[in-house]
Amino acid sequence: MLKQFRNFLIILTALFLLNCSASKLKEDTNFIKANQVAFIEFIQTQEGKVLKGKTPEGRRIDGPTYHFDRDAKKLELIRKENFLLDTVKVILGNVRILKGAAGSGLSMRIGAIGKLPYSMYNLTIKGISDKGLSIDFEGKSVLIKEGEKWETSTSKIDTLKMENPAVINYTTTYSIKYHGLIDKKSITK
Repeated sequence: MLKQFRNFLIILTALFLLNCSASKLKEDTNFIKANQVAFIEFIQTQEGKVLKGKTPEGRRIDGPTYHFDRDAKKLELIRKENFLLDTVKVILGNVRILKGAAGSGLSMRIGAIGKLPYSMYNLTIKGISDKGLSIDFEGKSVLIKEGEKWETSTSKIDTLKMENPAVINYTTTYSIKYHGLIDKKSITK
């Protein structure tokens, strides 16, 4: 009888824990309302500094596809995007900036995300709640609050094999900005 009572308590505790976990998941899933999207920017800035030799002209990139007004929380899509806002939960601005020996220019692309988690390159967007944006970046878990930016950098030295070799130090800075929730009506195409 004591063994049956102990098993009953274990099952009751397990059901209680599962119920708490399920309601928390439901809360996070419903944080973004049907008339809203979360707006995130993933910015990669690569700068090259010549350490030795002479380098050829770097790559050139261009092509902004959106403009975000932070104060008014309005997103203007400059190019026609191929997605419907009905099922979109997150809009991800993917920005690439080249400077110095790495090249020059700015490239901006928009991505529509319908469900989380979502992975791209070394970034995984795990979830969004009232606490902020939860991500994994290269295996490191980070929580970014609304209106804040998180950054990390990497450096590598590369040798260009040419007639006169050149040595370049490339520094890549990864920035993730969580702008928060914006109304779908404030997105113009």
